[in-house]
Amino acid sequence: MRWLHVAIGTVVLLASCKQSHMDPLAIDRSYFPLSTGRYWIYDVDSIGYWGFADSVIISSYQIREDIDSFFIDETGGQTYRIVRSFRRSEADPWIATDVWSANYTASTAEKVEENLRFIKQVYPIAEGRKWYGNAYIQTDSPLVYLSDWLYRYRDVHRPFSLDGLQFDSTITVIQKDLQNIIEQIYYEEKYARGVGLIRKIEKNISTQPGKPWDGFEITYRLRAYQ
Repeated sequence: MRWLHVAIGTVVLLASCKQSHMDPLAIDRSYFPLSTGRYWIYDVDSIGYWGFADSVIISSYQIREDIDSFFIDETGGQTYRIVRSFRRSEADPWIATDVWSANYTASTAEKVEENLRFIKQVYPIAEGRKWYGNAYIQTDSPLVYLSDWLYRYRDVHRPFSLDGLQFDSTITVIQKDLQNIIEQIYYEEKYARGVGLIRKIEKNISTQPGKPWDGFEITYRLRAYQ
């Protein structure tokens, strides 16, 4: 039977070598490009519901993200520094508001937003693939609403048009989709190959029987990029 163990071991070794050879080809980071000098400008529409049907606050503004530098993190990899800026309209100057960061691991693309680390993408990208995108976050109060979010890929490698911009290949990450008679929670991010994030939807509103909706909706749409 010794020959059988040797044969099995050889097959496993060959399969392992083949898998190791194929893995780098499956790591497509082009939907989450990171390099210094890149920037993205988004038109943002925000709707706030404050307890009464007629108490709706609507605002529009712009957000800009600039990758201005990178540093070597504790793992020995590169982490990119993202400066976020705000302005009410194109006639206003940009005002820096905070600094976020982003990086790759061997199998993920991650982003730190307001000191919370999100697993934005996992590799290889595949239709329907799922992962816990908020796994690094301690989801105790007041972050309990972020617990157990099971992200999934949808509409993988499909063309998409957004406000006159044409993208040959995009992917959609559904982060949360819960809708019923008392709550609507929907978070989505759409990425274009070679560009990055092109649209982001955050919707979190709730109600109780006999009461109006309370919560918010925020939509980011890419305006310009480099």
